[in-house]
Amino acid sequence: MDQGKDQSMTLKIYAYGIVQGVGFRPLVYHMAKNEGISGTVRNVGGYVEIIAQGEKGAVGRFLTVLTETKDMGYEIIKFEKEVISPLALNDFVILKSGALGESSVIPPDLPVCPACQKELLNGGDRRFGNPFISCISCGPRYTIMERLPYDRDHTAMIDFKMCEECEKEYTSPESRRFHAQTISCNDCGPYLIYRDKKKEEKEWLEGEALDQAAAALLEGGILAVKGIGGYHLVCSPFREDTVNRLRILKGREEKPFAVMFSSIAEIKKYCHVSKEERSLLESRPRPIVLLRREGDYMAPSTNKGSMYCGAFLPYTPLQILLTEKLGPLIMTSANISGQPIIREDEPMLSLSSKELRGVLYNHRRILRSVDDSVAKIVDGKPQLIRRSRGYVPYPVFLATEVKESHGEKEPSVFAAGGDLKASFCFYKNGSAVVSQYFGDLEESKVMEEYERSFEDMKKLFRFQPELVVCDLHPNYHSARYASSLGLPLIKVQHHHAHIASVMAEHHLEGPVIGVAMDGTGYGTDGTIWGGEFLICQDKESKRAGHLSPFPILGGDQSMREAWKTAICCLTHFGLQEYITDERSDLIKAALRHHVNVVSSSSAGRLFDAASSVLLIAHENTYEGECASLFEKSGLSAMERQIKPASVPFEVSERKGIWELDPKSAFAALCKERGKENISALALGFHIGFAKGIVSICEKLKAQYKISDVCLSGGVFQNTVLTEHAARFLREKGFKVYMNLSVPPNDGGISLGQVYLGRKYLKAFYQTK
Repeated sequence: MDQGKDQSMTLKIYAYGIVQGVGFRPLVYHMAKNEGISGTVRNVGGYVEIIAQGEKGAVGRFLTVLTETKDMGYEIIKFEKEVISPLALNDFVILKSGALGESSVIPPDLPVCPACQKELLNGGDRRFGNPFISCISCGPRYTIMERLPYDRDHTAMIDFKMCEECEKEYTSPESRRFHAQTISCNDCGPYLIYRDKKKEEKEWLEGEALDQAAAALLEGGILAVKGIGGYHLVCSPFREDTVNRLRILKGREEKPFAVMFSSIAEIKKYCHVSKEERSLLESRPRPIVLLRREGDYMAPSTNKGSMYCGAFLPYTPLQILLTEKLGPLIMTSANISGQPIIREDEPMLSLSSKELRGVLYNHRRILRSVDDSVAKIVDGKPQLIRRSRGYVPYPVFLATEVKESHGEKEPSVFAAGGDLKASFCFYKNGSAVVSQYFGDLEESKVMEEYERSFEDMKKLFRFQPELVVCDLHPNYHSARYASSLGLPLIKVQHHHAHIASVMAEHHLEGPVIGVAMDGTGYGTDGTIWGGEFLICQDKESKRAGHLSPFPILGGDQSMREAWKTAICCLTHFGLQEYITDERSDLIKAALRHHVNVVSSSSAGRLFDAASSVLLIAHENTYEGECASLFEKSGLSAMERQIKPASVPFEVSERKGIWELDPKSAFAALCKERGKENISALALGFHIGFAKGIVSICEKLKAQYKISDVCLSGGVFQNTVLTEHAARFLREKGFKVYMNLSVPPNDGGISLGQVYLGRKYLKAFYQTK
């Protein structure tokens, strides 16, 4: 045997993960050619199949490069290989996609890459100024994909025939657009169109369309601009009259608007940007990032007094062109308040409103609506507030629960989520795919979009649920829909699902102390929960502590009226002498006679009440407004180095359950609000609440010998509270876990429902 000659080998390789729609096949082609390997690569529905034939050393190096290369857009989750008999191969080629198998991990929509951005702004490039420029590394994916495998004729790009030059690039191995399914140019479309509603519906095309749209924006007009996942309403953030007209158009009175900036340097003129925030702004999903504002340079109605500016960078070529021409622009979802984002051209073009100047659009179909994602930095890490474009449908990967020893494949799970900030979750083969954000299912159009998206994603992922999980609340629309599917159904408690979502992300089995703080959740005793301390292990949960219950009027309707909740709290705590609201007699009478009164342990309502007691805000015109302004006041004290007031919470035990009692905290707010700085009291309330959380966790640690704590629920979107609670817990020796891949609010509970559903399945199989 000739020891000097390396033996040849032939491998068949199966790569699973984010390997379609990210230029993986062309990259494999170049890696193979570099090593002198012959073979093939093709999409096969749920994976990419590679045949690699060559000398053993070369094949080994090829495998190393393939599996260890980072930051190239693809991500291999599972990798299998087998030695096969040698084949008659002389070259390495990309084959036509094979038959569909198990669904793949589908890539989210990708922002413009630096190379395409350079061409976009290069006057000598043939794609100069092209608002749809893309390559194998960027462009829409999820929102234009009809079905798998990811090929051009399975996307909305099938409507546009490639020109001769694009065809050459598409088939040339040396091109950045080799097998780039979204390839296009100024000759082959899509094309930009601008329709001006103030000029007898006149239309302009391509470069003229962009110029006319820019001129309309400069004049103070409001435009609808077609994006990747739907339309945006766009206008200047500096013109008060324009922003007020936008609020009329949207039916949105107070909620701040997001602003798109051309660059980080531009953002820094208006906001503080930390290293972590910059990294989040520039990350592939390009989310809206909540940044601390610096100065009041924009129109007051843009941010409406919020301490944050929702800032984000352009992620489409058209957005780059607009912000380069015009500077910062409000870019808000084109929906009438509470309704789904508009994604189709006809409803947008036919929208009748004197406030809308024109529509900048194109004929590329958007196959599914996806809002912009929203995030911020909390405790030094990104926290998602709305998980949508750029993240969806990237999965959360979970460990397999049902082992092959049972002789059965793990059943697939559908989790319906909740009704507010609604999203659902599909689980299959280790991947939990959380859907895009929908909004409030109380709105019939939002519920219709939720149902349509369920059917759409089921088809796209070739998903057939075998188990359904939903919330315990008997009146949730999501729970009713789950029940209507006619499949085995498990109902799980709302706050247990919150904690389970953290456990799922961090692969925790428990036991853990779960601290779930939010506005509303249906408790196992039929009351409204919202300030919970749970002991969670596997599929089990025990309520070990909670906020002391207090009466509120109107149940879920109480979310809007913080002043009413404040009167209820002060009356309940025996602090009636501090009530000055002239409407209080009616509230007190209702409390005495138990008219429309419910008991609640809601942390969200407690923060609303505190905000009203301190005269900071009395009504939520949008969800979380009072708590947000309350947090702003506390943060103001921190920034001005004002000493926090003493606002203590008491801890007691009742019938074996620990209670966090806010009576003394509200007494301090009432007695000191005329003496202490209001912001010092607001900060003191946050710190007192955080210390109260730690105090109960210490009691539970001693009782159950647990030092792992999971924090979840919408109240933990409050940065002041969360950072203090996490720091205090760590100082006491606790290990703290929080949501990272999904929001801590109700947008993340479907992941927790999947986690618990799989635990129920595991228990079932173990008893077989």
